[in-house]
Amino acid sequence: MPRPTFIDCDRLDLKPPDEEDIEFLREGVNHPRVRQYISAFRTPYTEDRYRDELWPIDSDGDGVSLLAVPNDGEFSGDPVGSVQLYPLNDADGYANFGVWFHPTAWGEGYALEAGANLIEYGFRDLRLHRVSATAMARNEASRTLCERLGFVHEGTTRETQFADGEYADVERYGLLVDEWGGPEEILDG
Repeated sequence: MPRPTFIDCDRLDLKPPDEEDIEFLREGVNHPRVRQYISAFRTPYTEDRYRDELWPIDSDGDGVSLLAVPNDGEFSGDPVGSVQLYPLNDADGYANFGVWFHPTAWGEGYALEAGANLIEYGFRDLRLHRVSATAMARNEASRTLCERLGFVHEGTTRETQFADGEYADVERYGLLVDEWGGPEEILDG
C-alpha cells in the first residue's frame, strides 16, 4: 500500500485529509462562493452524503488530494483549502490539477504556493509528463492562478458546464514537464 503524501512548503504544509478534516471539507464544498465554480459540488452535501460520495479521499492511488495547512499566522494549524492531482494516469504520465480554498483564506497566496509545490511533486516524484487544468471562464481567480503557475491556455470549450442556471464556457490549460521551472521560479518571480 502506498504511503500518504506530505509536502512541506514555506508557509504551509500539504497533508492527506483525515477523519477530523471532514467538517472543514464539507463546509468548503458547500460554501456558495466555492460551489459556484465546481459543477461536481452543484448541490449541498450533508455529512452522510459527503461520507458516501466523497470519503475517503483517495491519495496516492488514482490521484493525490492534499489539504493546505498554514504553519504560521492567522490560520496556523487549520486547513484552508485543498489541492489535487486527480485523476492520475500513470500510463500516459498525465494528471489534472484541481484546487479550492475556503473564501476566508482567499488573497493570501496559499493557492499559488500549494499549487506550485504540488505540481513540482507531480513532475519530480510522480514523473508526470503533463498536468492539465480547467476553470470556468467567469472564474477569474482560477484562470489567473493557472497562468501564474505557468500553464498554457489551450482553448475554450463553449457552454460546457451548467452553473447558476446557465451554461458556462470552460477554459482549458496544459503544462508540460519541460515548460516547468519549479516552485522557486513561480514563488520568487
